[in-house]
Formats: sequence, C-alpha cells, structure tokens
Amino acid sequence: MLDTRSLGMKEGQLYETIISTRNEDGTPNAAPMGIIIKMPCEVVLYLYQGSLTAKNIMRDGIFTVNILNNPLIFTQCTLSCPPQDSFDQNHEIYYLKSTDAYFTAEVTKKRKIVRKDDLGESELTIMQAKVTDVIKLTECVYPLNRAIYGIIELLVNLTRMDMATSEAKKIYLDRLEEVSWIVNRVGGKEDKEALKEIRDKFDQYR
Repeated sequence: MLDTRSLGMKEGQLYETIISTRNEDGTPNAAPMGIIIKMPCEVVLYLYQGSLTAKNIMRDGIFTVNILNNPLIFTQCTLSCPPQDSFDQNHEIYYLKSTDAYFTAEVTKKRKIVRKDDLGESELTIMQAKVTDVIKLTECVYPLNRAIYGIIELLVNLTRMDMATSEAKKIYLDRLEEVSWIVNRVGGKEDKEALKEIRDKFDQYR
C-alpha cells in the first residue's frame, strides 16, 4: 500500500498543498493549506475557524490533499475557488485535474486551541487524519516545502555579498533572519544544516 513516503514526503515536515473538499451543495472547493506529516499514514492539519474548507471538513470528516507545484493553480485557489471543470472525482471525493498526486485523509482526532502570534489571537482546530487512497498521476512528484526555496534565495544573496552596497548587504542580512525563521519552522534536518553553514558564511560580512 502506498503512503506519503511514496510521494517524497518526510515525517515531521510541513508541506504546502491544496486541500479539496465537498461543499454542502455537493460542489467542489479548493484552498491552499499546509499539512504536517506526523507518520507515513497520518497527517496533521491546522484549520482557522470560519473558512469554507474548515466547515466542510468539520461536517464530513474527510478531505483530499493535492500535491502539485504549479504557481498559477496555487494563485487561483488562493484568490477564489477554481471553476468546477478544474476538478475530477474519485467516487465521493474531488481532486484537481492538474495535480501530480493526491491522497484522501479521514479525520481521527480533533481539538481546539487558541494561538497568539504576530497576527493576534485566533482560534484553531487541530485535525489528525489517517491517510488513505494515495494516487500518483505523474511519475515525478515534488511536494512543496518552503525551506528549500528559502535556502536557494539565501545562497543567491550570499553570492552577491562581495559586490553589494552597504545598503544591499543590510537587506540581505535582514532577509537571512526572515528565512531562518521559516527554515527552522518547516524545514528538515538537511535544511537546518544548510542554514547553519550559510549563517556562518554571512557572519563574515557583519
């Protein structure tokens, strides 16, 4: 049986995906959302109250995780739900036609928490879900983790430091702190090791 490892997803890491659900009237819905791989057959989802995705999952106890790296689809799903012909069905669940792979997740546990961060105080529901029906539609599947893109950006900035003005160097060093926060939050062991080497090199320019 396939699980999240067959999609290149690692335990403990957070991936950017598009979650598709079924609305109360039977139509499909899709929205970008990060998921955490707790175990190969278990994921964790943090849901903000009030979203249509949250309402659908709370009602049905099931959702579909679409794995893709198409920036246009992520944009369309963020700004509004894509048109109905963007979806296909597998029995009762919807998935995006453009996805590279998808899996169904059935909620097994849920609890509410209150989170305080830079955005203020918000109520979240933490969902644990069992992974079922893993489907690969293409041979190459690349789940999105924000850490690698941050590492690449830091490396590009690092190669420019010898030529940069003092103002540009300050911008790159500020960016280092921002990306470090992302990598430490969502990255894996290799991402964090890479970040340490990059930070050591940036320290020579302070």
